[in-house]
Amino acid sequence: MSSASDLKPQPELPAFLASRPWAVRLIYLLRWLFPLVLLGYVGYQLSALGWRDMWAARPANPGFYVMLVAQFFLQPLGDFLVYRNLWGAGNAPPLTVILRKRFLNSAMLDYSGEVFFYFWAQARLKLPRGMLIHAIKDSAVLSAGAGLAMVWVMALMLLATGGLHIPQSIAGNIWPYVALGSLPLWLCAILVLAHRKVTVLSRKQIAATFAIHFLRSLSVLTVEFGLWFLSGALPTAVACLQFVALRLVVTRLPMVPNKDLIYVGAGIAAAGMVNLPVAPVATVLVILAAADLGLVTVVAGLPWALEQLRGKGKA
Repeated sequence: MSSASDLKPQPELPAFLASRPWAVRLIYLLRWLFPLVLLGYVGYQLSALGWRDMWAARPANPGFYVMLVAQFFLQPLGDFLVYRNLWGAGNAPPLTVILRKRFLNSAMLDYSGEVFFYFWAQARLKLPRGMLIHAIKDSAVLSAGAGLAMVWVMALMLLATGGLHIPQSIAGNIWPYVALGSLPLWLCAILVLAHRKVTVLSRKQIAATFAIHFLRSLSVLTVEFGLWFLSGALPTAVACLQFVALRLVVTRLPMVPNKDLIYVGAGIAAAGMVNLPVAPVATVLVILAAADLGLVTVVAGLPWALEQLRGKGKA
């Protein structure tokens, strides 16, 4: 393993924002405007379906709700195993911190949780700064690569089952799309081939991290397939696979906030396009989005807020 080197911060972006207050205001405006517009669009679609019909179409199978809760904990468990492997059992972060990282990524912006996690680890773990930075950075890269690998696996499964048809306009010139869409995998390949120059992780650690992220993604998608199958909202297993693939593609969109709302809107539109019963599909979509937001808020957000309030009171 190469020596851990400190990475110097790059002050260009903070300096740019500090000298241009209008840029900061624009960022805040876009941050709130986009989800408000998206929420209004989704709310309009749901109101058009009828809230009473959606309530009547809710899944009746108790296994659906058990799997819904189980799915929430798969991602934090995967992160715990990744950092336990990279930093050792004595430096493994508690699950509460990993849940807070997820809460920030869900409630704010992608990778804001990783920034919080780095400062937490720097303050509490006796590890070199370079090791902390590279472990968090490379885990994010390998997670993106594993997620993209699952996209290709899902695409092959849908092609094999007839659930995916490539448009003729793309089929004749598909390789540029494949190359562009494989960017996270190229970054993973760089980590492996030039690891001594770009990371302090060994190839064994890189392979183990990628494997954990891939198995976690596979587990999450398997449970989500079970959720759609148990919900009774879709007529066939192929249709369940299509909606699982749709969510996987939406979650791979980089730096896009409120992906759950995007998935709800895209799922309702897709159900209407293929003449599926929209009310049951919309009900499951709303339950999936609300459960993820509700669980991360109850399990991570509210206890964290109460802890901060108690800390201020003691101070």
